[in-house]
Formats: sequence, C-alpha cells, structure tokens
Amino acid sequence: MYTKPLNEATLKLEQGINALVSSKYNPFYYHGALPQFYLWVLYLSGLLLFAYYIPTIDNAYDSDKLINAWTSVDYITNHIPFGAIIRGIHRYAGDAMVVTILLHMLRVWFTDRYRQYRIVEWLSGVVLLALVLFIGQTGYYLVWDDRSLLLTRMTCSALDAIPLVGQGIKTWFLNGTEVTNYTMANFLFIHIGLSFTLLFGLWIHYVRMTRPVLTPPPVINYILFALLLLVVAWFPIESGKMADLNAQPTSFEVDWFFLWPYWLLTFMQPAIYWLALAAGTVVLCLLPYFVRTKPVEPAEVLEKNCTGCSLCARDCPYQAIVMVPAPVTSRFKLLAVVKPYRCSACGVCVGACAFDAIDLPNMLDSDITAQIKSLAQG
Repeated sequence: MYTKPLNEATLKLEQGINALVSSKYNPFYYHGALPQFYLWVLYLSGLLLFAYYIPTIDNAYDSDKLINAWTSVDYITNHIPFGAIIRGIHRYAGDAMVVTILLHMLRVWFTDRYRQYRIVEWLSGVVLLALVLFIGQTGYYLVWDDRSLLLTRMTCSALDAIPLVGQGIKTWFLNGTEVTNYTMANFLFIHIGLSFTLLFGLWIHYVRMTRPVLTPPPVINYILFALLLLVVAWFPIESGKMADLNAQPTSFEVDWFFLWPYWLLTFMQPAIYWLALAAGTVVLCLLPYFVRTKPVEPAEVLEKNCTGCSLCARDCPYQAIVMVPAPVTSRFKLLAVVKPYRCSACGVCVGACAFDAIDLPNMLDSDITAQIKSLAQG
C-alpha cells in the first residue's frame, strides 16, 4: 500500500494549524524536537533528585533512623521544598517523552519519511524508543516500594527463562545472586548510564540530516512545561509501602507508558513473552521494507553545466550530493555527484542550482520549481 493518502491528510492538518498559529509555531514542524525538549527536562530534574537519593535497601534499623532508597524518596517528596514537584516533573516528563516519540513516529510514517534514504533514522529511532522504555522502567525500581520489589522479581523470573545467557544477565541485573545494596546501586547506574547513551543514539539518529531541528521555539517550550506543571499539580506522585524482602506483593499500579511489558508478563509464559517482544521489535525495524513503494529515480548531474558551486550539496536535506574533484578537462575545480541510495528525488537540489546543472528524470525544471515555490509559500 502507498502512504500517499496519509501524507495528504497530514499535510492538510498542518495547513489548518498554520492558519491558526502560523508555521513558526506549528508543533508538527518540531515533532522530532519535542521528545528532546523533555529529555533535557528529565536530565535536569533527575540531577536534582540524584543529589538526595540514597541507593540502598537496608531496613534492619529503627524506622525513625532508617536511611535507604525508600526513605530518601520519601524525604525528597515530603520534606525538601518543591521536592514533590521536581519528582512529579521527572515522572511525567518521562511519560510525555514517550507520547511525543510516538507522535514523531506516526508523523514520520504518515509523511513517508522512513524508507530508503531515511532507513538509518528509522532503525536508530526504534532503538532509541526501546532504550527510553527500559530506562523508564528502571526508574520504578529506584523508588523501592512494593511495586519496585515485584517488578524486580518479575524481571528475574523472565531473565531465568532465557536459554544459555539468562542466568548471566540476571546476575548482572542484580549485581549478584540476590537482592542487596549492590543491586540498588546497579539499578541507579543502569538508569543514569543508559540515559546518557541516548545522546550517542541521537547523534546516530541525526547523522544523515543536514539541518536537524533540535529545539522548538521558546514559546512552545514554555507551553509544554506549563502543561507538565498542570499534570504534576492534578496528579501528585505517591509511593507505596517500603519494600520488604520477606513480603510477597502480588499486584501493582501499571504506568501504561512504561510498565505495559510487565502487564504482558502477568498472563504470558516468560519464553513466549521474550519471543513476542523480539518479534515485535524485528517487525518494527523491518516494517519499511514491507511497504510497497514507487521506485525513486535519483537526480542527475549535467556535468557540462556544473560549476562546482556546491549550492546543491549544501541544500540537500539528506546528504545525497557530494562535491568531488572535477575532470581535468573541466575549467572548474569541483563537480557535484549524486549518491542514488540517499536521494529522495525531493527536488531541493534543482531549486538550489542556478545553472541548470541538475535534473530529476521525467520531470520538467519548471514543474519542480513551481512545486518548491508552492511548498515554501504554504
């Protein structure tokens, strides 16, 4: 199936929003930057929480003197000025990041920007989404209430079901053979360490983009943060009872943004659970290859007209044009060369060239220029 109807519907929606708020403040034009805004909010709020967090599970002392992960979270929430707000911001910014990532993915799909020349962005985006979901899950371990204990035990049971390497991964996960203070320190390390690997993943995600949009306008950021504060005020964060290793909690409140895999685990055998997750990930990665599409005819450079000005290479949004040394017979130093596997036949290079040195097969220059002007005016 072709995605042209979805593409047209998305463009019409964007045009409607442009009529209301203008293209400068249309959030659809910053759909990739919205998750990144929430990532910075998560980094800053997480740093503030980290300053007061104690990654231990000790509970052998008098409750009035007990200091562990649960009591430190309780102290942040109930005793530090604005601590409950910072904790709420950290929690709901994670949820908002998942929502905006999904919106970004849908918009990319509807506008047909996920195949061929954009496959690196699609595959790296799937990996980034998986990392965000796992990092969010580890945040729930750190609270160390009844839900944290149950999630930890469910994870260990699921890891036991993995053939050959399951026991080793479980030992790494617990930082030993059982839950100890080292386990909580490992959870904190995983949560923070993987959070910063997202920056490397984002670099891979942007590597083929000439001018990626990294942040929305300040007004949109202010609105997003104000909405986040409203959610924090309406739905304050509370912890459950402190985890007791001798207890057997049997139920937990599900955060549908991050904890849905554990909901699946409640009615699936661990082996089937891992197969389902692996199959879902593989299908999501290979989905662009299953969609029928018209073949892209890459742009062609007319060597006799090319002056080596490099305007087409600078304007190409997919780094599909490179400048190479011109033949010795040319009076110019450089020559534009098209990389067919990256070219989307978008026509930007045709509009950038002032010397009629680049063309799209079976399309007139005048038609392409008219389309570019129409899109620029819209």
